[in-house]
Amino acid sequence: MPIHEEHATFPYSSEQLFDIVADVAAYPSFIPWCSGARIQSAGPTLIVAELAIGFGPFSESFTSHVDLSRPTEVVVRAIAGPLEHLTNRWRFAPSGSATRVDFFIDFQFKSHLLDHVANGMFHEAATRMMGAFEHRAHAVYRHKLQSAPATKSSSGAAGRQD
Repeated sequence: MPIHEEHATFPYSSEQLFDIVADVAAYPSFIPWCSGARIQSAGPTLIVAELAIGFGPFSESFTSHVDLSRPTEVVVRAIAGPLEHLTNRWRFAPSGSATRVDFFIDFQFKSHLLDHVANGMFHEAATRMMGAFEHRAHAVYRHKLQSAPATKSSSGAAGRQD
C-alpha cells in the first residue's frame, strides 16, 4: 500500500485537536466510511476499539490499539481483523497561536481483493480522512478560534511493490 503523509496548521490548540482524534467513539458521526465504533477499553494512555469500515459493497471491522500521548501524539495500530498492518499517526505541535498537525497513514489488507480496491482509492481516502477531522474540529471549536484558517500540504510515497 502507498504511504500518505499530510501536514496542516489549524487555528486550535494541541489539546483541542488531540481530543478530536482521541474521540474514537465519535468516528462514525464524521468519518464517511466508518460505520461503527465499539470501545472495548479506555484509559488515559490507551484505547482498544473495534471499528467497522465500509466502502462500496465491502464492509469489515478491525480491532485497534490507540496509543495516547496527550497532547502531542495519537498512534493507531490494528491488532486484529482484515488488515495485514495499519499504522496511523497524528502529531500535534504548537505553532504560534495555532497547531501544526502531521498525519501519517500506512495500511494493507490481508485480502488481495480488498487491498487492490483500497489501493485504487487510497490517496483520496487518506485526504478525506484529514478533511473529516478538520471539519469536525471546525464544528466543535469554531466559536473558540485562535487565529487564521488552516493551511495544508500533503505527499504520498509508494509503499510495497507486488
